Amino acid sequence: MKKHFNDCIELIQSLKIRNFVKKALKKAPKKFWIAPSSSSNKYHPPEDQSEGGVVIHSRKAVQVAISLCPFFSVSDQITKDKVIAACILHDTHKNGNPWGERTNYEHGKIAAEKFALIESTNDTDIRDILDLIKDHMGLMNKPNPTPALKMQKEISHTDQKTTMLLIVQLADYWASRTWCSFVCDEINNTEQLKKS
Repeated sequence: MKKHFNDCIELIQSLKIRNFVKKALKKAPKKFWIAPSSSSNKYHPPEDQSEGGVVIHSRKAVQVAISLCPFFSVSDQITKDKVIAACILHDTHKNGNPWGERTNYEHGKIAAEKFALIESTNDTDIRDILDLIKDHMGLMNKPNPTPALKMQKEISHTDQKTTMLLIVQLADYWASRTWCSFVCDEINNTEQLKKS
């Protein structure tokens, strides 16, 4: 399943961010690569509920996020790179650490803490990615919800960071709706996506 992120990683133009994502994926739990995205079958479309469903969902989140970037007037490549990185990595610890039977609602925080050990968190770009992963569930983050628009008041560089968080939260949310079923075997038109 690891090869299934190659086309997503190729969209990241920053070598530093691309290498961070590769290192982080190597640290992902083995069950991340084979687990379904929903143990209850309540939240994800059928294709996400089979073996490898978490990976399928994460790939869809990347595709949705890329489509949302122009909608939110995001044209800066480093911002896109951070959003793509966060979408690839957001559910790597979905069932916790160690991997459990059900979604751990602090999985964003768990993943961010694990990945903080890979690179210096003094790097602003890496810190942004870790924050996006940590707060990707927005209103559904438990025990403390982190909706992007509420977070705007708490983030120092509000516009860009809030926009990135909003894109990641919306991408995760829409890609998880049971009615949002689409095949994401490949991220099509890689060159066109790089331009959008």
